[in-house]
Amino acid sequence: MNERGQVFTLDMFFALALTALVVSYSALAFEQAQRQTEEYTLRFSLEQVANDAADVLVKTSGRPEDWEKAAENAEIVGFAEENEGKAVPNAVSIKKFGQFRRLINRDNWDAPVNASAVEAIKKLFGGSEKFQVRILDENGNELWRAFPRWSAGENSGAENSLEVVTVRRLVAVRYGSAVKADTGMITKAEAGGLPGYLWFEIYPGELEAFDFYIYVIGEGEPNYVLKITVNNTTADYDYRYRTNIEGADGYETYPNWHGGVETDTRIDNQLKVGSNYLYLKYTGNWGWGRIYIVMMPTCSDWEDASMFVQPLPAILEVKMWR
Repeated sequence: MNERGQVFTLDMFFALALTALVVSYSALAFEQAQRQTEEYTLRFSLEQVANDAADVLVKTSGRPEDWEKAAENAEIVGFAEENEGKAVPNAVSIKKFGQFRRLINRDNWDAPVNASAVEAIKKLFGGSEKFQVRILDENGNELWRAFPRWSAGENSGAENSLEVVTVRRLVAVRYGSAVKADTGMITKAEAGGLPGYLWFEIYPGELEAFDFYIYVIGEGEPNYVLKITVNNTTADYDYRYRTNIEGADGYETYPNWHGGVETDTRIDNQLKVGSNYLYLKYTGNWGWGRIYIVMMPTCSDWEDASMFVQPLPAILEVKMWR
């Protein structure tokens, strides 16, 4: 009897041990499954927020529709250009994107005056500050980037994160689409060697958010000259445009360096918030021409100032992480 009792006790021991092992592994498997479900849910949520944010940015103009004129009052941020009061989906306005970059850079993200707009931006990204928006050319080369507290040369932090979600939208961008002013086509009969003005308005925050350039297209005889002065009628000139020696049509961007007109220390009267003008004087045998004031997001390549006549394919990328 004792031997049979011992065998029974040993069998019970193994059975209980096996049961405990099964229960233990079941609990572990359940915990792992639960963890995987939570991670999947978090990733799905991150993907959903990134996709929704990208759609709002490229399909709407924001609220108010002209929020870029007073960016600190933005309720919803959208980048779509406007046509007859309606948003043009997937046509990104550089004016709007440039003001977005200004709002979230290092100096402005924590500024009290921008608190309402910053909260609106964070809400768009699910309350997170871990996001980045980039505009790439059609070959995937970066044109501009922005993330909370960004500054030139710094990374967003996404590269050090465990989980990153990236969504992209095909868009059209006029790199210099923020054409502040345009003389229209000026023919020989309209020029006549007389001076003229090209007026334009600069809104609060735009001098910080954009670089300003003068872009000239013109044709004339070899002795044709266009003199341009900024906010001045008494100086000889700030910029001097002339066609090449054969008199062929040509084009020039002023200044031909990084930073725009506002960085040209040779100009007596600098650009300012409010009304500004170019004073234009034509001499020689004018053929035809056109003068533009173009503004592009800060730190842009000055050679891109000419790329505004036709919209070009680009990519808007939204990246989020945790």
